[in-house]
Amino acid sequence: MSKSGFGSYSRFSAAGGASGDNGQPSGGGATPPAKPRRPKAQIQNIIPCCVNQLLTSTLVDNVFQIRGIEISQVSIVGIIRQAERAPHYILYKIDDMTSKPIEVRQWFDGDKAKQEIIPLPVGVYAKVFGILKCTGEAKSLEVLKIRILEDMNEFTTHILETVNAHMILYKARQATTGESTPVAPSGMDAAIDYGKHHLSFIRKEVLRLIHECPRLEGKSIRELQTELPSVSIRAIKEAIDYLTIEGHVYSSVDNEHFKSAD
Repeated sequence: MSKSGFGSYSRFSAAGGASGDNGQPSGGGATPPAKPRRPKAQIQNIIPCCVNQLLTSTLVDNVFQIRGIEISQVSIVGIIRQAERAPHYILYKIDDMTSKPIEVRQWFDGDKAKQEIIPLPVGVYAKVFGILKCTGEAKSLEVLKIRILEDMNEFTTHILETVNAHMILYKARQATTGESTPVAPSGMDAAIDYGKHHLSFIRKEVLRLIHECPRLEGKSIRELQTELPSVSIRAIKEAIDYLTIEGHVYSSVDNEHFKSAD
């Protein structure tokens, strides 16, 4: 069982899909007589993905596929660009910088619909567990669980889990179908692209906040940390170092305050 409580993508049935326990009794005692068993639906485990993979997935026989891998329940990590409350759900737009934002709906049950449910704040990173849906040509996620990221290391972990999960699943599919197409290069490319999008986003946000500051002393690192709560202080300082070397910002009254050079 993973930390998220939604299981692992690394267990497969003979058909190459995710499967649960076999239901056999454990412990001592006489073995009960065998009985005819009704077929059980496979347990669909959570598969980590990036938004681009979801939006470019194909629908084959009412089943979503990414490079031939069947998906349904997935997890993504991204920044909340929009959060609006409707009578029966909250609509989020989640952006992980790999594509345009994806719409995410958190439906209320009967009791919650009567309460004042407050959406998560815009501008923070969130992790979403959900079911991929398609209405017309638009793909979206139906929330199983959504929470604010506690540590930006989770973002890095999600990138690695996404690449690892799809490589494992694709290799399992290869073993079943006999395909021999290599998957390592595309998997590594996905990790590199995903990481670059994330790094570029942090630099752009830090530069924007410094540029918008009207004070003579400029923007402080402490203020940047307050306004970018999902970004670690280390990542903010690394972004400032990069922007300083590139000539976009410079230190002002001390090494903790910065102004835009533009």
